Amino acid sequence: MRRRIVAGLAALALVGTGILIGRMLAVAPVNVRAYAQGRLTAVQVHLDEAPADYVFLAGDSHAELETPAQRPCGLELVNGGVSGASAPVYADLVATIRFPVRPRAAVLTIGTNDILAKNHPREAAAAARYEAAATRIIRQLTANTDRLVVTALPPIGRALDGRLDPLAVADYSDRLKSLCARLGCRFADPFAAIRDGATGFAKPGTMRDGLHLAAYRPVLGALVPALCDPTPP
Repeated sequence: MRRRIVAGLAALALVGTGILIGRMLAVAPVNVRAYAQGRLTAVQVHLDEAPADYVFLAGDSHAELETPAQRPCGLELVNGGVSGASAPVYADLVATIRFPVRPRAAVLTIGTNDILAKNHPREAAAAARYEAAATRIIRQLTANTDRLVVTALPPIGRALDGRLDPLAVADYSDRLKSLCARLGCRFADPFAAIRDGATGFAKPGTMRDGLHLAAYRPVLGALVPALCDPTPP
């Protein structure tokens, strides 16, 4: 009986922690930064113990939710995603990351947390802030790997229309594509199969909660050609 009580309390603690983190990420940017700093410890531990060849995942929750059991190009995966991170938050975070071993390749997915409708993401000032932060991230990552693949923004669920700006999905994706042409990274759209045309929305049944995908393994699978192509970047 005592063991059952202890196990029950532990389960409640885990649930409570998950709820707390979820609320923390939704409340204020300062709390997102606090979570990011905590997450940095785990990321750095994995980087410090990384093998000679591996793939580094960078970005927001769309990166963090990729399972580390996957082996793109037959290589180990080090997950550096940070749920809730906007481009400015991640730019500050990645600047503090150390890469004792240079990754064979890296993938960056960032922007969903930058397209909140209340922030008017397609206005010039907001778009400029996003581009500046994305540029910082790309430059930091390209300094640490010879092959950086930057993805388009994933689509959003229609239930989030009004909370996120669906038209900013294509707008910000185009900006990333232009940055890659200028800064020397590869641009790819692993979310093409779940897009509902050019609306910025996802096809029915492809999202888990409007914000996150129902399945993430196909995303990394779609990136394999860009990651594993033997020709120089």
